[in-house]
Amino acid sequence: MSEEMQRSDEHSDEESVGGEIAVQLWSRRPVCGPRTTAIDRFTELASAGVIDDFEVQTWPEEIPVAPESEHGEVLATVDRYEQWATERGLSLRPPFETRTSSLLVGGSTEVLRLPMIAVAVYADDDLVGVYPCTDGETTWSVTDCLDALTADPTALPHEPK
Repeated sequence: MSEEMQRSDEHSDEESVGGEIAVQLWSRRPVCGPRTTAIDRFTELASAGVIDDFEVQTWPEEIPVAPESEHGEVLATVDRYEQWATERGLSLRPPFETRTSSLLVGGSTEVLRLPMIAVAVYADDDLVGVYPCTDGETTWSVTDCLDALTADPTALPHEPK
């Protein structure tokens, strides 16, 4: 994560988007199809000044859940996202799922399966939204996030109306 994209996990009960809005989009490789459509829409929002910063990162389909993993930054990022969701009574599962994977030489390992696409929204360096997320009844997608920012850049879809 670039230095200017470092974020704090502070939040308020009445969380809304305001100030400088930054979006970090995570995509599985290869970046194609609907993922490029989302990237194009976020790029348009950035060009129009609706969002101030937009960054695209890629991640693999799954990564080992191990302290010595080469994907430590991704694991730490997902941990921050899950903490954000838990603090708000939301969940990121699925599509973020931990499962046991069998190894070719016997044995098994825990792996984190990552979604095709995920988005984190920051306002003045505070994490204010992660998509997709669910409250158990309603699931908000990356498209829902895009639509909400397009309609009203001060509100996110998971927030009560």
